[in-house]
Amino acid sequence: MIDFASLIELELDFSEEDVAFADRKQLLQLIESVENSVHKLTSSFQIGNALKNGIPVAIVGETNAGKSTLLNALLHDEKAIVSDIHGTTRDAIEDTINLQGVSFRFIDTAGIRDTSDRIESQGIELAYKKLDQASIVLWVIDSTSPNKKTADLGKNIFPHIQDKKLILVFNKSDLLSTKEKQEKEQLFAEKPFDRIFISARQNEHISELENLIVTSAQLSNIDNNDIVVTNARHYEILIKSLDTIHRVQQSLNDGISADFIAQDIREIIHYIGEITGEISTTDILSNIFSKFCIGK
Repeated sequence: MIDFASLIELELDFSEEDVAFADRKQLLQLIESVENSVHKLTSSFQIGNALKNGIPVAIVGETNAGKSTLLNALLHDEKAIVSDIHGTTRDAIEDTINLQGVSFRFIDTAGIRDTSDRIESQGIELAYKKLDQASIVLWVIDSTSPNKKTADLGKNIFPHIQDKKLILVFNKSDLLSTKEKQEKEQLFAEKPFDRIFISARQNEHISELENLIVTSAQLSNIDNNDIVVTNARHYEILIKSLDTIHRVQQSLNDGISADFIAQDIREIIHYIGEITGEISTTDILSNIFSKFCIGK
């Protein structure tokens, strides 16, 4: 970016003289190199966040569907209180576990239902917030519950799962006949959701569910030499930089004046400086004098 800024500043300073420091093609190559680097960094944030905090997996569903029992089965620990009383879980319960070398942060949420209980209502509101924050959603469905009730609950859940991986977890499947399972499989058949039948209480098909969760993570491979972004503030700064870089690329292609491009370049350098430390005018001038035969 300092090289790019140097060339743009020289173009502005010597615009009236017949001196060429770089053509637009060279500037495009430079900014494309920067774009590739920044894009790679922003793309690494998903795995960086997973390495640092664990991939957030929200466990949602109606009351008494077996969410807390499933959390305990996944954690191999009695972390959550299990009860037949509706509304037992009123707050989000979180814990982290490593599955096949990947860290996951499981979040058991309050059962979603209509209620007049003020405290339980706050828990349900928190459940939706955790659903919004999750990367993977396990919708635990009571297999003994009527299909219409499940379909109605879907109207509340689906608006919160944009760009997320949703897995339909049909719990208590040990209580179903083969025909009843086939009927359950038709629920939301038009949607491309993964689905699995389990019994959390009997610990049936939990390992298969774990495999499905790991597959759903879709993490890219990294090697020891890759730089991975784990800081959310750095990620936001890089996203802002990337937006401005794209504007510079468009300006170069459209033949926009160097004055406007220079302003965008200064903005990018400002953003990057928030991560690396301030990049000053002195840095750019030193680069100019070291690389170009310019009199002071």
